[in-house]
Amino acid sequence: TAECEKYACCPLPPYLEGSACVVEEDDNAGRPLRDVCFHLLKLYSDRSYDLDQLLDPRSVTSDPLDFRLGWHLWEVLRALNYSHLSQQSWGVLNTSYAAQLESEGLWEWAVFVMLHEPDTQ
Repeated sequence: TAECEKYACCPLPPYLEGSACVVEEDDNAGRPLRDVCFHLLKLYSDRSYDLDQLLDPRSVTSDPLDFRLGWHLWEVLRALNYSHLSQQSWGVLNTSYAAQLESEGLWEWAVFVMLHEPDTQ
């Protein structure tokens, strides 16, 4: 609140940890950026927590086009029966990671990632 000061810094992603208590805003939804571990704890306490925030690459790295951890984390969450990621977000995650792999010359792995695409058409 306005009359009270914060007693602890927000759980920032690792690449922002040295920047004191700075609040980084997400340009798309106006949500503050938080560390992926924070999102995992929130998901543990509330099974319906928004997975888009958790799988956002900027919760781990400063590169908004690095989908490595997000894709692998989503596959683990799917194995644990979390299924409330929208089909559109799932498709974006798959195609973005596949494009990232293909740009590195790892097209075989890009095909493997695309085999996980929810929309078979």
